[in-house]
Amino acid sequence: MSTEAEKRLHRCCFSGHRPEKLDAPEEAVKGWLRKQIAAAVSAGYTTFLCGMGMGADIWAGEIVLAMREKNPRIRLVCAVPWPAFSNRWSVEWHERYSRLLKAADLSVVISHQYRDDVFRKRNEWLADHASRLIAYYNGEPGGTREMIAYAREKGLEVITNDPPEAPAEGGKLRERGEKNYDSVWQAPGDAQAKKPYPENIVSALGLGAVFGKEEYAPLNPDQLAGLEHVLGTLPAREREILDMRYRKGMTLQECGINTGISRQRVNQIEQRALKKLRHPYQLVYIRDGLEKTETMLKIACAEEMKRCLIEQKKRYPQMTEEDVVKFAFQGMLGVGHLVRSEEDALAWLKKEMDAVEPDMEEPLAEKISSYWLRVNLRAAKARGKTAEELAYQMFRSAKMKPVSFTRQNVYNFCVKLDGSEKMKAAAEKVLDESWLPSHSLKYREAYHPAYRVMYKDYRKFRREDAAESGEEAQEK
Repeated sequence: MSTEAEKRLHRCCFSGHRPEKLDAPEEAVKGWLRKQIAAAVSAGYTTFLCGMGMGADIWAGEIVLAMREKNPRIRLVCAVPWPAFSNRWSVEWHERYSRLLKAADLSVVISHQYRDDVFRKRNEWLADHASRLIAYYNGEPGGTREMIAYAREKGLEVITNDPPEAPAEGGKLRERGEKNYDSVWQAPGDAQAKKPYPENIVSALGLGAVFGKEEYAPLNPDQLAGLEHVLGTLPAREREILDMRYRKGMTLQECGINTGISRQRVNQIEQRALKKLRHPYQLVYIRDGLEKTETMLKIACAEEMKRCLIEQKKRYPQMTEEDVVKFAFQGMLGVGHLVRSEEDALAWLKKEMDAVEPDMEEPLAEKISSYWLRVNLRAAKARGKTAEELAYQMFRSAKMKPVSFTRQNVYNFCVKLDGSEKMKAAAEKVLDESWLPSHSLKYREAYHPAYRVMYKDYRKFRREDAAESGEEAQEK
């Protein structure tokens, strides 16, 4: 029977960064990993230990499983940091993680719950049970660098892509004196530049996530419109980086020179933008097209508004047809028609908040559609919200256009809801582009409404976050 030391001689482990920290596209990293894993198999390694992290770890594990189909001697062992490790991941990554875990020959749980040192313990377990480490590394401090240092200390053979300290001319990086298994490293962006737009960005998002299959299908005009729509939802800096990377085919280095930031920072911004675009809510626009998706969303929003209106009528039984029209107008068109500047919003909010008394019994927010809320000022004042904070959130809300509803949609909703002559008369006013809704006198006398319409995620709008992502400059 082989001893543990003898078994280690045939075990290889992996380490690497999450996708947003990598300075190369997925296919480039996977190509490098595939080459190193094939070399390890040729050298007699049959058991591969995977730490199950997003990015390099899972890609390496998937490559091992593919090789196992042709070579039954190959085994995959998954080292899970703790059982709920992947619970907060995106649907795509969680599914890849689950498939890998299910297909593994063996899985080991490092800790039964999260601990501050769980990743260090996972990395040490991997190195303690292997004799070779394959690590895709960007050269920066972090868990991967610590893993490499620990592996070398334990005497493992360490194979990395050998990230250099700084780039040389022409997008190439200089070689080091240490063993280099990938000596000619091309700057990321070269691979994308070889593909035309929009195939390159759709591929970067993941063909499986977009189409449900691993092959590219040319986008039709409505799908192209959907892609442009989701790109338009990104902050200005992220749109700029994606434009340079995918439309113009520029490398990270070239983007960094044009924007005055490091290539690592360019990569971070790019990966952050791609992560946003991979959200299922965004991908549906590319998969199904802008018009089809908006039609579906409008139908879903109208149904949600009907449910919200039932709750509104329970809380405010004195609602008239005028109030229903105002409700529909706000639930579909939001607040953009009212806000011209943050200063104007602040002036009105200060005046109104000074005039109301705080009320903890009143709900802070009342949902009126899939996208919009009414934020009650009495409740906001009772909870310590300031006019400045609300003005900024209202200003940011006014920029949100989740679905392109029109005044005709408002009219159709109201008349379909109630076809009475009274409702038709109230709803017809909305077709006048200069007309703005107001509550009925009956409603105002009964409830003294004091609220502002906000986007559903208004609490996430913070001035410091906008400044960090470059949105402040865009707004000004």
